[in-house]
Amino acid sequence: MRRVPIVSLSLPEPLLEKVDYFIRRYGYTGRSEFVRDAIREYIASRFPEESLGGVIYGIIVALTNHEAKPSVDQKVIDTIHAHQTMIKSFYHQLLKDGWCLNIAIIESSWRDVQALLKSLRKIKGVDDLKFIPLKVDGGVT
Repeated sequence: MRRVPIVSLSLPEPLLEKVDYFIRRYGYTGRSEFVRDAIREYIASRFPEESLGGVIYGIIVALTNHEAKPSVDQKVIDTIHAHQTMIKSFYHQLLKDGWCLNIAIIESSWRDVQALLKSLRKIKGVDDLKFIPLKVDGGVT
């Protein structure tokens, strides 16, 4: 039987209460499973270049405000079109007070995803940008 190292972790009571709440709510078998899952997700989202290879399937989400920066939505759409070979679906939704949610479903290599993210980050008026890797063929997650 393989021995798994044990790591001790100190958490403030309010954070531990949140952890326990999410364990109950989402059916984790215990704190260790929750922490392992959280660490995997953090590494994949914060350091994707370290964990992603092969073909990546994922979601890019960009939040913009066309009232604050009128040309931002067209620039986002133009950038998405410039990377059209990797885009499987694109969704642009007007929200209230000038906010827009832009969602791109992608299938590509990490290098191509990086190029698209870099282009989107350069657009003034993109208030928030997230990449969510969903599946990797040929890589390690």
